[in-house]
Amino acid sequence: MHTTHPIADRDALLEAACTAGLFTPNQIQKAVDRTTPGPARTAARALVTSGLLTQFQVDRLLAGRTDGFRIGPYIVLDQIGRGAMSCVYKAKHQTMNRSVAIKVFAADLTRTAEERQAFQSAAQAAGKLTHTNIVTAFDANELHDRFYLVLELVDGPSLDALVRQHGPLPVGEACEFVRQLAHGLSHAHDHGMVHRALEPSGILVTRATPSARSAAKIANFGVPRFEIGAPDFAAPEQFRAPATVDARTDLYSLGCVFYFLLTGHAPFTGGTGGEITRRQLLEDAPRVDRLRPDVPPGVAAIVHRLLMKLPGERFASAAELISHLDAVHVPVAPGSGYISFDTPIAIPYPYDSGYLTGHYGQPDGSGAYPLSHSGFGLPVVEPSPWEQITDEVVCEVTAVDLRNAPAPRKVLKLNPSVHREPAPLWKNAGFLVGAVLLAFMCVGAVIRLVAK
Repeated sequence: MHTTHPIADRDALLEAACTAGLFTPNQIQKAVDRTTPGPARTAARALVTSGLLTQFQVDRLLAGRTDGFRIGPYIVLDQIGRGAMSCVYKAKHQTMNRSVAIKVFAADLTRTAEERQAFQSAAQAAGKLTHTNIVTAFDANELHDRFYLVLELVDGPSLDALVRQHGPLPVGEACEFVRQLAHGLSHAHDHGMVHRALEPSGILVTRATPSARSAAKIANFGVPRFEIGAPDFAAPEQFRAPATVDARTDLYSLGCVFYFLLTGHAPFTGGTGGEITRRQLLEDAPRVDRLRPDVPPGVAAIVHRLLMKLPGERFASAAELISHLDAVHVPVAPGSGYISFDTPIAIPYPYDSGYLTGHYGQPDGSGAYPLSHSGFGLPVVEPSPWEQITDEVVCEVTAVDLRNAPAPRKVLKLNPSVHREPAPLWKNAGFLVGAVLLAFMCVGAVIRLVAK
């Protein structure tokens, strides 16, 4: 079994960081200058404060781990999402210095040649999508039987988190978000791609900049759909005749998202998945303007046309939907005063479990994850938005096995003249006494054997 030895002092921590390939040559001297000899925890705190390492990295190093910090040319900074089918990491390209999100898929999803081809085809198709309202896929690759997607890192919450925290959105903002999503879907549909799993948890909101307003971005393009997900936002034909799925299927799901933004819940709630599926097939959703009287009749009419059971009764395209939205409501940019754009909060993880490299199994989902071995880890108070675009079930597979990955860069030994102290005299004397006692024991054993 793979074993680790916790790091105790500053020099051992810096040596481990070099072994893991986390420092450039220039950063090594900075790390030495900004830390002092002594406990590793004190040095770790200084390295995090100075921005040379992340909390994820130092906690893993302090637990004795020097593996699992690289996925291809990317250096892993944090784990920001976890699901039954994938894990998501915040990472940085080691040469381009660009922060990205890396979604690593479970090996079980690509066991067969057909499944592998499906992933490759989906990734290639996603690579053709370049739109403000779609999370950009920068790269796709494979590492030791696992596929991964390199994605644009979005710094805001999902629509699901936004509504659950603040309640239903103002009508104007809901309309604007849906208009943006329709533009994104129109771009994808023009390129022959159907999402098939649009839902609030898979839509992220970006931070506004001086040159661009906040934007809703659709995630999970480039992920093949082997089965239907949660039925709350799925179209009837996905259950009835999956082979007939087309662009209008995404419009039904967008109608469910629109309904959620205005009411705070999906069109059909309560009961089992089977019961919700039956209602999606047979029942009409309660009128949104009855649940919320301030919704204009024209907006309510759009929502319920999107939710028509037969695809032919919905809008023919996302472009047609956009024209109707423009006709019934003046575009309003989403307000960002109540939207939190803090860096995605890291999910709890067992720092010394080896989940990233396959040395040990993934947590069992009980939620009993230790926080920091370093003693200064921040408590996790809410899930990361990126966790929601993986899956609700805790991942039961390891994220990626890097045991056969290229060897890390050569360890750069620290200058012995810089803050390096000789071992205490008592420690050397202890080793000597132990060696002498061991020698006497060996001699005694030999004498007893000869005597017999």
